[in-house]
Amino acid sequence: MPIRTALVRLSLALTILASICSVPAFAEAPRPATATVEFTPAFASSLREVRRFEDIEAAAGAPGVEIGRGEESDGPHVVYGWTGAGGKGSMRAFLFRSGDFSIVVRPEGAAEDIVLNSFGAFVCPTCSPPVNACGRRPWWVPHDVHWDNFDCGCTLAGPQSVRVGRC
Repeated sequence: MPIRTALVRLSLALTILASICSVPAFAEAPRPATATVEFTPAFASSLREVRRFEDIEAAAGAPGVEIGRGEESDGPHVVYGWTGAGGKGSMRAFLFRSGDFSIVVRPEGAAEDIVLNSFGAFVCPTCSPPVNACGRRPWWVPHDVHWDNFDCGCTLAGPQSVRVGRC
């Protein structure tokens, strides 16, 4: 009988505690920063020569907001997000511990992403004419893997664990 009484008291105490302390059921996801420019193919093209993460933020007109993190052993990274001015498009930047980065721009109404990285890659199916340049081989592509313009789409934004690109 004493165990039963203790359990009843414990459940009553937990019920009272839960009613006093409201704990949110889930944390709200961070909202991307609002850029001062619209994210268009022309904007993405202007980022082709960017080699420092700070220059991405300067081009967007606002510092990015951390919207995610990846701790995979093949490429730990932080993901920063922006929404274009007036809600025109979105942009994510994947910043790796090495300082290297990749950028994924989705213009408003576009069906495909524009992907570029700090190794000179630029893939823009919505540009006129379309561009498919893989740039230099990123460190995250092992040297024993065949890599060229036909299969680099899977690794433009980072290691395959990042899951961005056209595979």
